[in-house]
Amino acid sequence: MQANKATAVETVHRLLLRALLEIRSQGNEDGNKLVFRLADLFHNVVLEMENAAEGRCGYEDVLHFLEERAKENGCEKWLSSNLADLNQ
Repeated sequence: MQANKATAVETVHRLLLRALLEIRSQGNEDGNKLVFRLADLFHNVVLEMENAAEGRCGYEDVLHFLEERAKENGCEKWLSSNLADLNQ
């Protein structure tokens, strides 16, 4: 019996998730709160991005999820500032 092979979409998102988890862990070990919090914020967003890429939700939903998570983990100011920079 052959195992299900992951799609390219799933593979890329899962690799990004693993990378962000590794970055988060390293930020925690090094005491770098910003690195830890940003990696913590975005590693959960990756799975939502995968859902959007596969048509199960829209990227507007992903952005809303990101905004909610930023409020929860203390990155709201960082996100607001960076969104403002992007919109200039």
